[in-house]
Amino acid sequence: MLLNQNNTIRSPHVLPRTQSALCIHSLIQKRPAPFLPRLLALCVVALVGLSACNGPAGPLQQIQVAAPSTNSRVVTDLSQFVIPSMSTATATQVKAVVNTTNGRRANVRSGPGTDFPAVTAAEAGTEFDVIAKNEAGDWFQVCCVQGDGDSEDKATTPAWLADVVVQLEGDAEDVPVYEAILPEDLAARWQVNWECGSERCEIKRCTATVEANVDTVSAQQWLEVDHTVTWDETCFSTDQWTFEVNRFTGKERSNTQDENFLYRYWVGPDSGEINSIYKLRDGRQVAAFCSGPHTLEVEEGDGWSTVYIGNTCHDVRTGMLLDLSYEKRWLYTGEFEGKTYNREYFGDFETLEQHLADTNAVLYDVESK
Repeated sequence: MLLNQNNTIRSPHVLPRTQSALCIHSLIQKRPAPFLPRLLALCVVALVGLSACNGPAGPLQQIQVAAPSTNSRVVTDLSQFVIPSMSTATATQVKAVVNTTNGRRANVRSGPGTDFPAVTAAEAGTEFDVIAKNEAGDWFQVCCVQGDGDSEDKATTPAWLADVVVQLEGDAEDVPVYEAILPEDLAARWQVNWECGSERCEIKRCTATVEANVDTVSAQQWLEVDHTVTWDETCFSTDQWTFEVNRFTGKERSNTQDENFLYRYWVGPDSGEINSIYKLRDGRQVAAFCSGPHTLEVEEGDGWSTVYIGNTCHDVRTGMLLDLSYEKRWLYTGEFEGKTYNREYFGDFETLEQHLADTNAVLYDVESK
């Protein structure tokens, strides 16, 4: 689906028609047109509020849709590469002691600001090792609190405390400034290949470029990242949308990507462990977390639904999208001329493959042995 900024659907080509559909051509003519995806499926959120994403597993299993073909850019044999350890922050000689009064506890947050959720609360007198500080020097990253995956007797997750709730033991000047995951002038570019597998598509295939650039930085942590998709001039019109991305966590603000794999541009570095090496076209090799097949189903109305099945890869340092590929099919459930159809597939499909071309963000680069 392709939406403009007013969430108005644009249909880039006429309704497809395949040989398998000729016998019920009148029914097929009622089917929603194969609207071109806008690469992030914001349209799905606008149209159905993601209600279709949580449908029963049974119907999805009835359709035999294979995952996209093996991606030649993805290598799963990690033994071929030298993978450096992810650099981790180390404690300084400075301590932070919680100095709240009147029995109050201090909120310990996931990032340097009150916009970040509290992960726990610390009693007065609790001592932490200081790892880093934010640029303003009014928040300190400390070690450590209980995080997901930590055993009960071991806390390994860094967190943040405001300077107003701690007393430092040591010199704050000795504490390094925390380096954000993403730069303030973040820029990235993806290449897109789209194809329509139908006899009646006026446009069979098309290429595009998606460019992401920071428009503004708010509250030192949120990047307003404008995404512009520019199609070949013979295909479709230019479109644009904006994400708010946290520099420190690498995550997009709405968290819609948790429910919709087409929306996963910025998922943060904690989305998964290294399981693949992704090869960029410029020769760079990046440690990645690749997953799939993912599924998404959208009810289109009048008995029609669309099913997306695809795979994604993300850089494990930033959580930035490296690769997205999917196949989209139309299914029909209902009655027509005395015959009953149950999630019938008539042969029309769309495919899309999108890969990162370049970025100024520091990725998790590796070398071959």
